[in-house]
Amino acid sequence: MAHSPFIEVDPPRSDPNYAVTVGRAPLQREVRLPPGWFHNLKGPVFGQLKVNPIDHDLTAHGVSEPLGSRIVVYGRITDHDGRPVKHSLIEIWQANAAGGYIDSLDRCGLALDPNFKGSGRCLTDEQGRFRFVSIRPGAYPAPYAPGIIGWRASHIHFSIFGPSFGSRLVTQMYFEGDPLLGQDRMLQGVPDPRGRDRLVAKYCAEQTVTQCDGPAREFSTLDGSGIFVAPPQRTDPFATQRRNPSAVAYRFDITLRGDRSTPFEHQP
Repeated sequence: MAHSPFIEVDPPRSDPNYAVTVGRAPLQREVRLPPGWFHNLKGPVFGQLKVNPIDHDLTAHGVSEPLGSRIVVYGRITDHDGRPVKHSLIEIWQANAAGGYIDSLDRCGLALDPNFKGSGRCLTDEQGRFRFVSIRPGAYPAPYAPGIIGWRASHIHFSIFGPSFGSRLVTQMYFEGDPLLGQDRMLQGVPDPRGRDRLVAKYCAEQTVTQCDGPAREFSTLDGSGIFVAPPQRTDPFATQRRNPSAVAYRFDITLRGDRSTPFEHQP
């Protein structure tokens, strides 16, 4: 694959319009490491032995189906020359359908879903491909600066690990057609619109699953209050229960910069 023109994808490290960056941004100039440094630094490949077969399915870990619209997020990770990034550990985390995080630092007060923990992981295959099943995250209000609160568009956080401790990429994925994309200051902090477009997952009709033959609902009779009473809790693992597999699919391909070396290494 030919090299694409350079796109200024990195937002300013310290941006007064996004207050949290001011306190977190480094104050000193970056230290450029010699080419190949990350590639030669060997270390443990984090989490590979702990990736379970259903860790990629964020909807399969509760005692019942989580609330919200199920989605499939899939794609391929390649380096700048189009080569697949094989056996790489990907971790994702996100808000639930109401915009709430299971996080003690979450101060929005949005509803939590006891059947949705909001995180998952998987390994890329020989072709650099990955696939997650989840719930479309909700938008939520966030403080951007003192006295300024705006909306974060629906997004999923991605963490991609390389072959050593220092090789890690953290980024975010947004959804095509979200009306809040233009208001999300983190996304709009990417200077080049082509860079912003690379962070937006595209709807894929071919991978979308449409089906209407899920299991029958189980409810007991009304208890006099006008509310149906749920059946007793099932004891079999939720992941083994028959569920409607319908899901809207989004494709999110990730191209990592680098020139014939580890794709996690920044080349001057």
